[in-house]
Amino acid sequence: MLDKKLKEAMELLGGKAVVKDGEQVYVVMTLREFKKVKQEGIEGLTKQELVDKINNDIASWKFVQEEKQVELIELEEISEINNSEVTYEKA
Repeated sequence: MLDKKLKEAMELLGGKAVVKDGEQVYVVMTLREFKKVKQEGIEGLTKQELVDKINNDIASWKFVQEEKQVELIELEEISEINNSEVTYEKA
């Protein structure tokens, strides 16, 4: 069961609360609010909100792609270092 004060706060905030636990952030909401969010999807958005959502989705996708590219480059560099021949000569 939820703490009485947390439940009161959630009701005042429209059934939603944000909780931070260290580095993790969670959204707590009633099942009714969750169903409402899931059903709305993009239907309830204004034209500008839809454009913003699309731009955010694209920015997120680009970020993930750039991260993958950086990982690939780092792996290739490590592979080159491991595969390079080292020769020693007596002086």
